[in-house]
Amino acid sequence: MLTSRSYGLIQFFYGKFFYIIKRIHNKWSSYWALKKSIQLDGDSKIGIHHSTMFNLINSKIVVRNGSLKVGIDFGYFDAGMYDCTKENCRIYLENSSLEIEGNVSLCPGVVIYGLNARIVIKNGTIVNGGSQIIALKEIEIGEDCLLAQGVIIRDNDGHKLSTKPGEEASKEIEKVNIGNHCWLGQRTMILKGVVLQDNIIVAAGAVVAKSVEANNLVAGVPAKVIKENVKWSA
Repeated sequence: MLTSRSYGLIQFFYGKFFYIIKRIHNKWSSYWALKKSIQLDGDSKIGIHHSTMFNLINSKIVVRNGSLKVGIDFGYFDAGMYDCTKENCRIYLENSSLEIEGNVSLCPGVVIYGLNARIVIKNGTIVNGGSQIIALKEIEIGEDCLLAQGVIIRDNDGHKLSTKPGEEASKEIEKVNIGNHCWLGQRTMILKGVVLQDNIIVAAGAVVAKSVEANNLVAGVPAKVIKENVKWSA
């Protein structure tokens, strides 16, 4: 025969009490683990929205002579805003480093993934919501760059592939280097091995698979130079 058991207020409050204690313990454990993984050099500081999700395994976040804001500033996308109360940043690093040189803002909704990798973002750069930086080796982003909503930068194919019969499939990984004062338009993709020199504009939706010389605007799939000697300002 099935029987039911009713729990009184005491059992209810005991359950709530231990649930709260567990949450506090987990929060403090995460806080101290994160604090050990952050290195502030010089007169540096870091601001992190409480909704930000971190998973740092044998990894470091280093801020040199500046400030890093994670999920605090409002980002933008078509017809709306990335709201720091609704979208969270997610940073996963394993055997990797995220190095910030100067003042950098990661807007709500940014995803950074590093596995055995080094990711460098330099002074004055803003990464808008929905953007993803995925590194298995090295990605470097220069000064005063603007990454619009939904930009993807990756230094790898993501999956192993082969091009010859009988050839063992392998994953190609090549460093990505983005110069100073580059504007990456909405939903652009920067693929492995690409070097963008200074003052590049990448039009919305473009897929950049080859390196681009300075002062050019590229567009299309795959991206090609459509204007030369361009200038832009925020």
